[in-house]
Amino acid sequence: ARDPRKANSDFVPPEKGDLILHATPMIGPTRRKQVHVLRFQAPTQPGLYPYVCTFPGHWVVMKGIMVVADDDQQAAEMLAAQEPTTLRQWTLEDLVDLRTGTDDAAITRGMLAFQKAKCDQCHQLAGHGINLGPDLSDVTTRFRGDRLLQQILDPSAEISPRYTTYRFLLNSGEVVTGIIQAEDEQEVRVLTNLLVPEQVTRIAKSAIELRSQSRTSSMPPGLMDVLSKEEIGDLLSYLQAPPGKVSKHH
Repeated sequence: ARDPRKANSDFVPPEKGDLILHATPMIGPTRRKQVHVLRFQAPTQPGLYPYVCTFPGHWVVMKGIMVVADDDQQAAEMLAAQEPTTLRQWTLEDLVDLRTGTDDAAITRGMLAFQKAKCDQCHQLAGHGINLGPDLSDVTTRFRGDRLLQQILDPSAEISPRYTTYRFLLNSGEVVTGIIQAEDEQEVRVLTNLLVPEQVTRIAKSAIELRSQSRTSSMPPGLMDVLSKEEIGDLLSYLQAPPGKVSKHH
């Protein structure tokens, strides 16, 4: 992106030519084409074939995997095999000498760690991710260094009031647990699963026998356990980077 000679290119890296099966030209109002349809013969060799937008910054969200398999079971097994596995149950004591950086390489690696640990499934940073949990763009105004690391390792150490989990005991004996989306004089609307925000449980206030506030964060612990020590350092570098520097990478 910093090379003016690339401005009119299709952003297909020539040095990766032996790895690229197919590519499309750039499209848009200032390009030769405004529409392009990519037609190709799918590979016959079973495997996971990644695709990605190589326009600078777009790779963060514009990517996916084409699965070539003989049947659904083989496809499921290949996808399961590429999921991150637990490396270690990290504690703050394990990470006392954690190294962070401010260079572009560290921030880029931190972006990858952010996705690998699935932080982007609930949090936004520089406009990317899902805003089910607190926006992390200003996280360093609340946490930094060891405090930020502690909050990541133990999400229940300090819970934002907006994302506090409540438990409702109903007259029927049923228990509903979740975050309050909204409430009025008649009912409480509860999100019981932040990963499915469109599913809202409506509870009539007349049906509530007891309401209690949970001291446990809806963010599960152990998300860092799929990362190496170096990746955790890069993740911290990414979270603590100045907003302008993070936006540049996106």
